[in-house]
Amino acid sequence: MNEAEYIDLIVKALRKVPAKRLLLIELANKIPIVNGVPDEKVLAEMQPEINLATAEARMYGAHTMSVVITLSMLLKGELNVGPGRTD
Repeated sequence: MNEAEYIDLIVKALRKVPAKRLLLIELANKIPIVNGVPDEKVLAEMQPEINLATAEARMYGAHTMSVVITLSMLLKGELNVGPGRTD
């Protein structure tokens, strides 16, 4: 299998990755807005969930950036895949 075929396999695999629904977005939609300002009492009560959702979003973002960097390196020819790798 040549490098182009390996890249095709990677692209096919990425297309199978399901869409991600971040908890942070769902929580944001649940926070009541009073006079144009988020309800501070509700925010305080939701703080543990917000902390967890923030950590999830940061992790997902970091992993996404890792994939973007790797794919960019593949596109530029800076990363070899498959047999005959030089890394």
